[in-house]
Amino acid sequence: MAAGRVVYVEPLGVLGGMGHYNDSLVPAYASAGFVVTVVTTSASPVLSQVARVRISRAFRLALRRGTPAILRAAGYLAALLGVLRWCGRDDLVVLHFMHLPAVDQWWLRAVHARGARLVLVAHDPIPVAAAGPDQPYLACLAQMDLLVVHGETAQRDLLRLGVPDRRIRLAPFGRFRMTAPMNRQAAAELLGLPELRRPIAVIVGHLKPGKGIGRVIDSLAKEPRAIGTLLLAGSRQGHGPLDDAIATAVRYGVPLQRVERRLTDAEELAAYSLADVVLALYESGYSSGVVARAHAVGRPVVLTDVGDLRAQAAPGDVVVEPDYSAGSLMTAIQSALAGCEDRVEPEDAQPDGRWRQHVGTVIAALGLDECEADPA
Repeated sequence: MAAGRVVYVEPLGVLGGMGHYNDSLVPAYASAGFVVTVVTTSASPVLSQVARVRISRAFRLALRRGTPAILRAAGYLAALLGVLRWCGRDDLVVLHFMHLPAVDQWWLRAVHARGARLVLVAHDPIPVAAAGPDQPYLACLAQMDLLVVHGETAQRDLLRLGVPDRRIRLAPFGRFRMTAPMNRQAAAELLGLPELRRPIAVIVGHLKPGKGIGRVIDSLAKEPRAIGTLLLAGSRQGHGPLDDAIATAVRYGVPLQRVERRLTDAEELAAYSLADVVLALYESGYSSGVVARAHAVGRPVVLTDVGDLRAQAAPGDVVVEPDYSAGSLMTAIQSALAGCEDRVEPEDAQPDGRWRQHVGTVIAALGLDECEADPA
């Protein structure tokens, strides 16, 4: 068993969104013998049991919508400088995203100067909806000692960006902890929704470009028999595309319900619990916490074959081509609903061995097998 110290930096918070990913990966580091310090804005009970949690109010200020840009940058820099106190020689510093690459690149150099090693879980090697990786972003990638990806598409894109193959490792996306769904009536009441006509298809998470919402609504306008209700649940990112999609839904009578706000963990569970099928019909991207979360609640998924998403498909899911038609979407939804009866959930409520494999990949790549414990 390897041992040492990990500083796990998660500015977005560990509840909701990336939360269930963190709840799976951090315990895997702890199980491997690492002493883990999580620097974040909110902590889950899972992480509080296995790691030291340090709450950063500066991160909260920096990433709050509506904060003026100059204050966001100042708050973000202050938060990163605060993280330095937890980073020592030979520590692993684990990151997921660069939120302000123009600032991050200098902080990463400071982390290296302290003798720590940087590990990036590269969920989106080429950021979604970006015009293209800019120089600060590429400078951040160049600082990483190791980049972990979940599929071959992400691996190829990092190579295209000039990251040497020796610094890239492939580890599969693991399964989230199984979670019992909420009672449907209680879920609807929590979200402030009326009784919904079934079957219910849900798009959950950040409602943003690249999520495929417009294409879904266009397809359902042509094939209204596919579902009883389409539920959009999550915080809005960007206005134009989503506004146009909603206008189309109203125009053609698509049975649409919306919960447009940042969801609490309970509200997120409620949205998944209401679903008969979860739609992850991305137009771009590499992997998806939405797919993993749907599986954890026992819901089938219809997903597009983009990035490395196909590798996350489970029995009962249906994968469609990115240029799917209205008819093929209806067929896919019907197939996913029909497969619910045959869906078999794992008996083990704990995450599977893929998270341990992820950590083992990091240990092997950085030559940590012979590390001795440093509990300080």
